[in-house]
Amino acid sequence: MRFSLRLLAALAALALLPATAWAQRMPLPLKEIRLDQVAQDTQRTHMVDDTMELVWVIPPVYWHVSAAQQQGLSDADRKQFIAQLDDYLLIAMVRGKVGIAGIDEFADSDTMFSDMRFLDATGTAHAPMAPTSIPAQLKNLLSILRPVMANMLGPMGDNMHFAVLDARDAKGKLLFDPMTDGRVQVRTSLDTYSFRTPLGSLLPARHDARTGERFPGDYLFNPYTGGALQGAAQPR
Repeated sequence: MRFSLRLLAALAALALLPATAWAQRMPLPLKEIRLDQVAQDTQRTHMVDDTMELVWVIPPVYWHVSAAQQQGLSDADRKQFIAQLDDYLLIAMVRGKVGIAGIDEFADSDTMFSDMRFLDATGTAHAPMAPTSIPAQLKNLLSILRPVMANMLGPMGDNMHFAVLDARDAKGKLLFDPMTDGRVQVRTSLDTYSFRTPLGSLLPARHDARTGERFPGDYLFNPYTGGALQGAAQPR
């Protein structure tokens, strides 16, 4: 399990389109994807009255990128790590009261996840697994991740909880496919959070030849001028 601790510590530190258009574009190599940008693409926060909520959707591709970028990890350990996470979609959440001294009075996992639902691209709602249904190996990995997050983020990390869902529906389709055109949502008792795909962090940046500006890889047009954007150099 030591290899998992090294890997999870590294990823925690890094963390803090029309379909036809996407089909003609290639994602970045795993080693060139920035995990912090993937985290930004897959995190949402909300403030209502004196309560703050953070939702982070963690698709399997996140673990593939993380494992690929750990130079000290053997191929066998890398494959073993990915195998334990590849079948699951994780949703990390933290909710607390904002006071003079910061954020406290954190909600427990039962409070946050009892009515939380993940809505796939078809609008179908999916509930988290019951704790008793989560495989033991995955529970072990999550038990490692939580103290790592606490060390990085303090009380917020210590009170971050992880909901577990099957990564695929009954037909074998990914609930959250970060490389196809669509939109998914996470619905909580406080708000509904939307995530559009493909994720720009997985694609080469695009640029405007006329203005010289660069934009995330999921942009097709310059949002300021309306001009069509061009891709980077063609993949080798």
